[in-house]
Amino acid sequence: MYRLLLLGCCLFFGPTLIAQQQLPGDRNIYDAKSIGVVYDHELTFNVAIATPRNFFLGVRSGRLITYDKTRFWTLTFGDIRHSRERRENPDRVNIVNNRVSRAYVFGKQNQLYALRLGFGMKKFLSEKARERGVAIGYSYEFGPSLGILKPYYLEIEQADAAPLDVRYTGDNQAIFLNNQPNVFGASAWTVGIDEIGLRPGVHAKFATHFGFGAYDETAKSLEAGIMAEYFLGNTDIMIESELTPGVSNSPLFLSLFINFQIGKRW
Repeated sequence: MYRLLLLGCCLFFGPTLIAQQQLPGDRNIYDAKSIGVVYDHELTFNVAIATPRNFFLGVRSGRLITYDKTRFWTLTFGDIRHSRERRENPDRVNIVNNRVSRAYVFGKQNQLYALRLGFGMKKFLSEKARERGVAIGYSYEFGPSLGILKPYYLEIEQADAAPLDVRYTGDNQAIFLNNQPNVFGASAWTVGIDEIGLRPGVHAKFATHFGFGAYDETAKSLEAGIMAEYFLGNTDIMIESELTPGVSNSPLFLSLFINFQIGKRW
């Protein structure tokens, strides 16, 4: 009789206990004592803003090692600006070609962009993330960078003629810094594209990570952190002169950033 009673209890309560651990297929088992890996991979698209007024886009692919750790690689591309950049707009019309002037950056000689390949780790510090909850952790990344340096051209007005595209050479400083009334504005971005130079470098990032529904199928997160980047070779963005006080070019770039990520796990 005792054995029959024990067998009946197992048959009656067993499915109930198992069912209590089951959630819909797109959710993790948050209340399970042993939290395992539910998804193996993660792919997100990133949009970030950084100081001083920098912007970059990227993609990140990760593999979940445990429920709270993810190894990843990321590829991003964005611009790098100098903290002393100041935009000016002559707000004029050239009567020869009947075209309105463009805004330009005073004292700028080059535009710098960066293509970054990074390898890193993301780790959550909280043990669980309830449905619609936020899991807090950190991430770090390091890897090679490729600096893309493009000359910055200005349109210089001429008497009874269309503006002339001119780049800074060191010998024409008076045109760029002294004779500002002659500057019509910035040249089109395509001007000087055939003069692009490449600069190898390295970068590193460290960020606080906020995962929204950190273990759900849809990956949604925000990162806030610091990035350091160093390039070999000349990466001068601004003209160093008495007419540009406080301007100093360095191969080391430090910035704070906020990175928005959205994607999918599977």
